[in-house]
Amino acid sequence: QFEKPYHTSSAFFPRVVLPAVARVNEGIRATVKKLIDALGVEFRLLRAERSLVVIMPLAIFLSILEVAFYNIPPDVSYSAAYATNTAKLLLLFLLGITVFYTGEAMHRDREVRIEPVLWAAPAPNNALLLSKFLATLLLTCGLIFAVGMAALAIQVLRNNTPIDLLAYVRVYGLILLPGTIFVTAMAVLANIVLRNKQVAYVFSIGTAAGLFYLYSTGYNHWLYNPVLHGLWTYPDLFTETILMRRLYCLGLAAALLGLAARRRRRAAGRRPRRHPRGRRRRRGSKGTGSTRASSGRSCRKGTRSEAKSGRRPRRSK
Repeated sequence: QFEKPYHTSSAFFPRVVLPAVARVNEGIRATVKKLIDALGVEFRLLRAERSLVVIMPLAIFLSILEVAFYNIPPDVSYSAAYATNTAKLLLLFLLGITVFYTGEAMHRDREVRIEPVLWAAPAPNNALLLSKFLATLLLTCGLIFAVGMAALAIQVLRNNTPIDLLAYVRVYGLILLPGTIFVTAMAVLANIVLRNKQVAYVFSIGTAAGLFYLYSTGYNHWLYNPVLHGLWTYPDLFTETILMRRLYCLGLAAALLGLAARRRRRAAGRRPRRHPRGRRRRRGSKGTGSTRASSGRSCRKGTRSEAKSGRRPRRSK
């Protein structure tokens, strides 16, 4: 029998605590975590946009311009009048900001040449697409919230009381928010299908101008007017008709997002193209082979003719 050593193995092999490792990279929890990380990246990129410093204050100022310097006659209440007036003015700015920043978010990766890096990341396509959609949507929601707070402050300063917060929630939540969701989804699909930022801008602006022209001439139906431009008043927000139309708008937005997710696929790897010099070499090699074969045939014919005449065949040097 061998003698047992006096030392213990733990002296040479100390215990090391292993870090927590995620063994599963699939599932709802992992997808949500990737979506949150991608959304954080989009927010950091949005924060670097210098145009926000000019566009956002300008949109807020022009949206509250009428309620700040003019007397708004209340139909139901002062809060309802303030919310309705600011919502109608803010709608145009929401459309423009949504189209512009959605195009920037969709094409930013390709312009800075980091799209292959994102495609190589272990994240599903839906997470990358939804991060851009949610970043633009949350940006517009922040603008809506800022305009609402400014309208509330003006109402308090002008002593137009009482203040009804539910009036602002009804107007902004039932009119502006579903319309913004629909326009963002439409802008995402347009940028994916058209594949060019400037072409998508021209398409969006032209479509909006044509629709607003139809609305102004009387062709204003809720089926082709998802944002309900000129089709609502504050008392309509208490009816079931407005809820059905808002559900129709959200259904269209979901369909557009689903179509965008199907159209946006990761670029498959292509086989590298062969250099044209290789083709020339092959053609040259083929040509040399043919010349060799022809020269060989002529040599054989020469040897046969010499053999018939009785001459001794010449050796090739």
